[in-house]
Amino acid sequence: MGGIRMKVFKTNGCAHLKSGIAVSALLAVLSVGVATAQESSDGDVQDEIDEVSVMDTITVQARKRDESIEDVPASVTAINGDLADQLVLEDVDGYIRQIPGAVLVASGPDYLNDIALRGQGGGRLGFSESTTGIYRDGIYVAGGGFGGRSYSKIDFFDLDTVEVYRGPQGALYGRNAVGGAVNVRSKKPQDEFGVRLKAGYQTNDRYETEAVINAPLSQQGAAIRLGGYYVDQQDGFYRDADTGEALDNEDQWGVRGALAIPFGIATNLVLTAEHSESDAPGFASLGQNLTLDGANPFERVGLSTADRVKIEQTSLIGEFTHGFDAMDLTVLANYKERDGDRPGGDLDHFLGFNTPALDLLDEQSEAFDRLGFEARLASNNESPMTWLIGVDYQSFTSEVSAQRSGTLLGPFALSAALQSQLRSDMSTEELSSYSIFGLLGFDLSDQLELTLEARVQTDEKDYTFQRVDGGSAAVDVTIPETMFNADSTRFLPTVSLSYELNDEVNLYGRIATGYRPGGFNPSPAPGFFDQTAYDPEDIVSGELGYKGVYRLGETILRPQVAVYYSVTKDVQTTTNLSPTSTGFSLQNVGDNAVYGTEIELSAYTPIAGGDLISNVGFSTTQGEFDDGTEILFQGALTDLGGLRVPRTRDYIVNLSTVYSRPLSNNLDGFLSFGFQSEGGGYDNAINSRSSEGYEMFDLSAGIRGSNWKLQVFGKNLTDEVYRTVEVNNNVFLNTPQTFGISLTFER
Repeated sequence: MGGIRMKVFKTNGCAHLKSGIAVSALLAVLSVGVATAQESSDGDVQDEIDEVSVMDTITVQARKRDESIEDVPASVTAINGDLADQLVLEDVDGYIRQIPGAVLVASGPDYLNDIALRGQGGGRLGFSESTTGIYRDGIYVAGGGFGGRSYSKIDFFDLDTVEVYRGPQGALYGRNAVGGAVNVRSKKPQDEFGVRLKAGYQTNDRYETEAVINAPLSQQGAAIRLGGYYVDQQDGFYRDADTGEALDNEDQWGVRGALAIPFGIATNLVLTAEHSESDAPGFASLGQNLTLDGANPFERVGLSTADRVKIEQTSLIGEFTHGFDAMDLTVLANYKERDGDRPGGDLDHFLGFNTPALDLLDEQSEAFDRLGFEARLASNNESPMTWLIGVDYQSFTSEVSAQRSGTLLGPFALSAALQSQLRSDMSTEELSSYSIFGLLGFDLSDQLELTLEARVQTDEKDYTFQRVDGGSAAVDVTIPETMFNADSTRFLPTVSLSYELNDEVNLYGRIATGYRPGGFNPSPAPGFFDQTAYDPEDIVSGELGYKGVYRLGETILRPQVAVYYSVTKDVQTTTNLSPTSTGFSLQNVGDNAVYGTEIELSAYTPIAGGDLISNVGFSTTQGEFDDGTEILFQGALTDLGGLRVPRTRDYIVNLSTVYSRPLSNNLDGFLSFGFQSEGGGYDNAINSRSSEGYEMFDLSAGIRGSNWKLQVFGKNLTDEVYRTVEVNNNVFLNTPQTFGISLTFER
């Protein structure tokens, strides 16, 4: 990709890439592909093309059935496990950096990460509903505060595919799919024997091992797949300035077992059970307090305790399929149980105090369980009309205990604001959600298809909250046990029209809706108890797109282009209600409009005796609040009219290339390169804090034999450090430069 030229401008100390980088990158990939197609005449290259699965027919489940990515009238990105391995994608941060229009809202610990698509996601709290539908193997799996808004390591373990559906997906994917939905699909048992063993070492004395074994059980196709991983990181980037000890060391492990049981030719059952545990740094240890911590962003001054988070979770997933003559039945079920515990964060450090006269601890725990069920029937034959009808049910219970305790001496003992922090909060949130959904597709002509989708969904929420005062009698913050309800029903339609220019090129238009349920602020600010509950938000979005497959000689190109305009009603936005409160709340502030463009190009090119796979993405998102929109911020109403919607970005650039080439009869070499960049926008609704831009470079290289692979890699090679979020004068940063090596055995 040496033909790409990037023009960088420095403004206010931050590098901003001009949007021309996307055009240059696209032209570079096209020129490489055309030139190579003209030069190559090796008759064996076509065989190599057929073996490159990432450029073969890409099958996704954006409409609850297997179909080519080009046939879906929506903007979709798919990353398979092989490509993820080549690019060393290990967590949700790595995957999101490959997706146009996607932003990871990171607040230190992984369990607080959020996925924001197309500018939806400015309103986020640890226990609130996400704006992105979070799915595993086709069924919704989100909910709760200790990791319930995104994915954890076990979700990406033994990965088959990550599919990202951009734009509202309310009709077929239901609740929370306001900006879009993400579906992570794990590998299923196969009817042949296989083993995969991997060991790796990274910066900070991080040791990783994983193992997977697949075995057939019968000649009829029954099979079992077992696997697990273990991570032990003994050092870290963050240190206690007083003791020199690392604050972000961690260890985690997970195991999974899957059993496939066929019942004849047309019926199959897959049962999956998994369990994982982690012990990792918490919120208070990773934030740089701008008052206390000085110039070094990775040193913490005056910590009385290291904040840790322990999460233990167990999941059961079932998938039953049966094929009739003209339709298929699919039944999905999921159960998750998770316990999260943060035994003691240094609250006085978070507040900016370093004195023996003040010692505050912030403890929190959650017991969470959820149950999900979905059943659907879908047509499976070739006809002018396709159809799908389904029902689903979901429920969860989240029991949260939060306690703030400590010692107040001298003048601190007289502070009403500090006294109000000494308290115990206990809450229980319960959800019951059920819906019916369906799809009808009509071939209006040989080239024109009309698709109607819809869902009727009802959410019933109950919330019980109680606060017990733990300070002086002069500042009583007691709140007796109180119950809130938040019930809602929504009709969520989608209409799309697809025009097939030829067998591999489509134009489409789409009008879609989505819905994020209302909820409850888990820790109401003193004096603002009436702000505990908030209402749902609703979105309507229009999208025009183009996608196709082009074959220029031996080069394969897959472009996607989409433009969209979205209107969101009763937007949920994060705010700090009281100047004396350390917590944040969600509030409905009014309406906004968000619009943008996404360009994505994947290319396969045989070059210099090897294979080059390139993926280039560019997106830009703009948005503003309507006139009359206002937010309650630190006790006063603030006008948001005309201000920019937070988490919208002037540009997001994604570029990755993987080149592999035979070195001998039994040895291949490979090299991958990644570049990601973001710029523009604001972190908060009142536009007082600009989002920081960045340019990130990753590189990996290795050699591969018939059943083994050795790989070395570097991430964030230029050691770019930037702010991901700021909370109450505490700054959280991205991951600095890391290096690693891994050895994989596979047969």
